[in-house]
Amino acid sequence: MRVYRTAPTRAFTTFSNALLRDATISWCAVGLLAYLVSLPNGARASIRKLSEQRKEGRDRIGAALRELEEARYLRRLTRRDRTGRLRTEYEVFDTPYDPEAPAPDPAEAPAAGPTPRTVGNPASGGRDDGPPGPLPPGEKTGVKQPPSPAVQLLTSLGRSDPRLALGAGEAERLRTLVEEWWAVGASDALIREALTSGLPTRVHAPAALVADRLRRKKPAPRPAAPVRPECGVCGTPVPEGASCARCDPATPAVAGFVAAALRGSASVRQVLRRRC
Repeated sequence: MRVYRTAPTRAFTTFSNALLRDATISWCAVGLLAYLVSLPNGARASIRKLSEQRKEGRDRIGAALRELEEARYLRRLTRRDRTGRLRTEYEVFDTPYDPEAPAPDPAEAPAAGPTPRTVGNPASGGRDDGPPGPLPPGEKTGVKQPPSPAVQLLTSLGRSDPRLALGAGEAERLRTLVEEWWAVGASDALIREALTSGLPTRVHAPAALVADRLRRKKPAPRPAAPVRPECGVCGTPVPEGASCARCDPATPAVAGFVAAALRGSASVRQVLRRRC
């Protein structure tokens, strides 16, 4: 398969490969989540409106929303609006949220971690305002550079184990720790084994767990291989401080060989003279 990609310069949304390849949710749920994450904050969406935009009916859209809720990509919040009426809002995440963390108060500053997008649910009292408008000023419109090899390695962990799904920002913050492993000679397979083996049943903070293991399990630098002295002429290993028996004429073996060669050449010359 060949993949052709374009580099959009405006009105685009970036998704982690861990989200798009999460095998725990269906294709319908992945597509619906990708659409919801692309909406600006405060956009209105309903099962009826979503089913009208695609071929899936209301039943499939409703099932996909429940699936996303069970996988912790979507959270329902019930709040009271200015008129005093209760209404339900959906918070949509591009990374499974921590169920132990309390739901954020919209009046407070957002906490660290995956940033949810709030999507109104007209079925509970809100209005369906139709398709979303232009992107808000905070949306990025520049062309993103390809992630570094360390970031690619970290974001790929979620494909083998969804408990280690990391966002692009989290992976970028941990990039230098992976590069430190490479600097001491560790392979990608060794890093994956250190990060994925013996995981707890539930991982509430994947980025914190990965950071702890990268710092705590980093192997010691490999000792440099000892340099064996060798002859500078023929490359034969020789003991420290010794001379090469083959190449150094001062050694007894070479001296004897030279003497024997001289005697042999003298004998050959004498024989040749007698024949002449």
